[in-house]
Amino acid sequence: MSALLGSIVMAIVYYNAEIMHDDYPAHIQEKALPMSDAAKKQRTVVTIPFITLLLGFPAYSNLKLKRQNHGQLSLKNAFINAYAVFAFSNLFDLLVLDYLIMLRMRPRFAMLPGTEASDYSNDYFFHFVGFLKGMGYGIIPSLIIAYLTSRNWRA
Repeated sequence: MSALLGSIVMAIVYYNAEIMHDDYPAHIQEKALPMSDAAKKQRTVVTIPFITLLLGFPAYSNLKLKRQNHGQLSLKNAFINAYAVFAFSNLFDLLVLDYLIMLRMRPRFAMLPGTEASDYSNDYFFHFVGFLKGMGYGIIPSLIIAYLTSRNWRA
């Protein structure tokens, strides 16, 4: 999941970094040109499949776990599994995408238009706060996925 989602994010950034404009630190956003209407439309187009995958992977993982347990999966175990999938993906985002690629390697294609001369290398805290927010944001979808996948839906 992490590799696929990471690849998708990097492909989006490579295609048009402006799509991710709001995911950059505030000091970079301030120096960047305003987000174009085309980038806003592109962001809408890529958000739906990205969110579908982000929610689909934990659900798939839970259903696979349920099959391995002969159709039984407690709500607690379903939540732990779904949240672990979110957490691992979030950690991959922090360590590989944010710290390694964006802050250390600093590919030119990932720089927003108008910020080429800006210093992208000192934003560790920004990305760590984003990681912590992601850990919080993963709780509710994990609970919903856990509830839906742990139930036996027979009429």
